[in-house]
Amino acid sequence: MEFISIKQLQKLANQISKKVLAGDTIYLKGEIGAGKTTFSRFLIHCIQEKNKIKQEEVVSPTFNIVQYYYITKKLHIAHYDLYRIKKAKDLMNTGLYNQEEFFLNIIEWPELIKKKNKNRIEIVLKHTKNNDLRKYNVKYFGRFKK
Repeated sequence: MEFISIKQLQKLANQISKKVLAGDTIYLKGEIGAGKTTFSRFLIHCIQEKNKIKQEEVVSPTFNIVQYYYITKKLHIAHYDLYRIKKAKDLMNTGLYNQEEFFLNIIEWPELIKKKNKNRIEIVLKHTKNNDLRKYNVKYFGRFKK
């Protein structure tokens, strides 16, 4: 694992925003407060900016489980926070498996998901003693693999 600052996390989100398409998934793992929602906010804002639409407030969907962002007719973002989901069977009620092909999924706390999307990016964020830095790791799968 390497170290990343908030500014570098924003750059990573910008780089990834140029690669992701509808049908892709980003899995975000890490402790509470490690930066999963911050990364999601950066990514969603980059995609909104790229598509010349007004940046919306991006909050953690912890309580409502999913928040939707409509970017274009062919690209919608579903931002999930599965922290409160305790059983894999409860994922069926989130809408995660009922989406159309034009969704980009950003999923915080994806540990209960057994069948992972083939075209995905997995990011792990961990706290460090320095509050300005996080440890991180990024893995690419499917069409993202280098």
